[in-house]
Amino acid sequence: MSTKEAVTILSRALAVFFLAWLLSDLTYLPSYVFAFLHHENTLGGPSGTYLRNLDLISLLFLLLRIVVLFLAVQWFYRAGPAIQEYFLTSSEEGQPRL
Repeated sequence: MSTKEAVTILSRALAVFFLAWLLSDLTYLPSYVFAFLHHENTLGGPSGTYLRNLDLISLLFLLLRIVVLFLAVQWFYRAGPAIQEYFLTSSEEGQPRL
């Protein structure tokens, strides 16, 4: 097995890991949306506003994490030249020259 093949296998394994993480986060999405909509429709004082904003921030960060994981899955599955260069570069080549 060549080193490029090993990097490809490692990269695809990371893609599978990120895909599992993405699918796990997708299962939380309905509860986050439900909590946000519940507090959005609640008429109340400052505590309702606080909870609505808290749920909105949580929902937005969950969506951001899902998008980033989706992009990571795509990038690692393709095992592009950037990944191979990162894993195959020797430690001496990676250090800056003075």
